[in-house]
Amino acid sequence: MGLSGAGGAGHLDPLLYPWDPPAASGVMDGNEFRPMEPSAGLDEALAQASAAPLEARSLVVSIGSNSSADVMRRKFASYHQPVSAVLPLVRGQLHNIAVGHSAHVSKAGYIAAAPYPLMGECTAVWLSWLDDVQLMALDDTEPNYRRIRLDGEACPLVADHGDRPEEFSLFTSRWGVLTDGDGGKLPFLDQPALFLLLAGSGTGDLAEEGKSVFDGPPDLVAERLAMPAVQALAREWFSSAGLAVPVDFDGPCAG
Repeated sequence: MGLSGAGGAGHLDPLLYPWDPPAASGVMDGNEFRPMEPSAGLDEALAQASAAPLEARSLVVSIGSNSSADVMRRKFASYHQPVSAVLPLVRGQLHNIAVGHSAHVSKAGYIAAAPYPLMGECTAVWLSWLDDVQLMALDDTEPNYRRIRLDGEACPLVADHGDRPEEFSLFTSRWGVLTDGDGGKLPFLDQPALFLLLAGSGTGDLAEEGKSVFDGPPDLVAERLAMPAVQALAREWFSSAGLAVPVDFDGPCAG
């Protein structure tokens, strides 16, 4: 997911998207992250931090930068009202969902992750339990995504400690996902590799230069992609070149 609207986004290198998740499951508490076994008691850790208990929180599955504690801190800090910086983050596996790239360019100049249904696929994810204000703050940073409910029977979610939630939320791209132009969805790649692939596809020609906006050293490409005009053109190029396809979650995975 993106960092649009998040304070301090310019300090995160877009080429390193989606940035680092925690080394282990645990609880983010301000600028600290306390690794712990979820079975040892997330509720106890939340109570010690004077934060809302799990039963009062909403479970959201993260497949991109929202798995990074640093990103979540920035998003919470940028919201227009105070937001608790206490957040459980637990590793897990999500079945029947794959991850590719959203068919748009973020404000910071990277192409973010986006999920899509794929039976038989198993994806490493992070589970976060957000209180009401945290959830509003997170929604506020995701104008290019919509948050949907998924059914845990059709798309099983297994937390590291073995829990299998019956229902949970997931952010999906409003723009669809990128394809190879022949109907196959692109797998999730690091930004330099994705830029190189898109440059080779002929997507995003600059008439005055005769080359793709994705062509060149990755840092210069990211700088170019941070321009609003280029971002708007990129969405049009993805569509006109047949590199964007809508994603339908209204089938068996819908909650």
